[in-house]
Amino acid sequence: MNDIDRFIIISRLCSFVFALYSLLFALCSFLFFTQTTHIIMIKLSKDHHWIHYLLLVFGIFCISWSAILVKLTDISGFGSAFYRMFFGTIGIIPIWLYFKKPIHSLKGVKIAILCGAIFACDIALWNTSIMISKATISTLLANLAPVWVGFGALLFLKEKPTKVFWVGTAISIFGVIIIIGLNEVLNANLNAGNLLAIVASMFYGSYLLITRKGRVSLDTFSFTAISMMSSTAVLGLICLFTATPLTGYSNNTWLLLVALGLVPQLLGWLAINQALGHISPTVASVSLLSQTVFTAIFSVIILNEVLTLHEIGGAVVVLAGVYLVNRK
Repeated sequence: MNDIDRFIIISRLCSFVFALYSLLFALCSFLFFTQTTHIIMIKLSKDHHWIHYLLLVFGIFCISWSAILVKLTDISGFGSAFYRMFFGTIGIIPIWLYFKKPIHSLKGVKIAILCGAIFACDIALWNTSIMISKATISTLLANLAPVWVGFGALLFLKEKPTKVFWVGTAISIFGVIIIIGLNEVLNANLNAGNLLAIVASMFYGSYLLITRKGRVSLDTFSFTAISMMSSTAVLGLICLFTATPLTGYSNNTWLLLVALGLVPQLLGWLAINQALGHISPTVASVSLLSQTVFTAIFSVIILNEVLTLHEIGGAVVVLAGVYLVNRK
């Protein structure tokens, strides 16, 4: 990819980022300062569960840019993880302070801090696995999160996942395998990068499970802001102890890191955290597998990649599994 192509890609991404951020702020202002609308939205939130699923889909849409942006930054996994959280935190703080609600639950704050630390470990490990091993296999292994969520819900939340959940999870993971390529999976030799991806999926599953508890006593903005500040602090310490370089990047890399912080992290996880307060983590974890489908589509648009027939078929299988779990 030459400099002109990179400039065009980054220009598109930056325009997209700032347009979404402006839209988010305008939407928040409209909802919070138009009392009638606010009351209507609260009623719709209670009476129409589909709004939370719509937020989940929007969040998945945003986080699907993660792998593309991490690859384009071409820096260490720890470095891109730190700046993802750092710029995401800078983005959420003014919104949080502007719309901040009183915090009455110390337990909720502790859970948010814990979730932030867990998410930091997930991002650091996953980003690193992408950089030191094949991104396709790392993506597949990271998508084991629904399995850990299912076992975690059974062991710790005393929620027994239904047969439909396990069937839908198996179908969706099989769809991911089809997208990646069966031969690619069968011929893969597990290495340190793959192991990091598996551990990252465990942290990811833990985050989804624990977030549900934290959202019970904290509003979305407060939970997201506190957890992101926690993640930034943890990743900062990781970079410090591993002597990860955090300066000397090109202007293009800085723009990509800002995009990584504002789109996947701020917009994506703000929407997902809101949805997780109302949707079962088992259902959400399977739905998040559709991230693979969106990433493939965005790669066609941004990187001019071509989808093969088996990738399109795999995408359909993934979405079929997601539909199966969510059909109720």
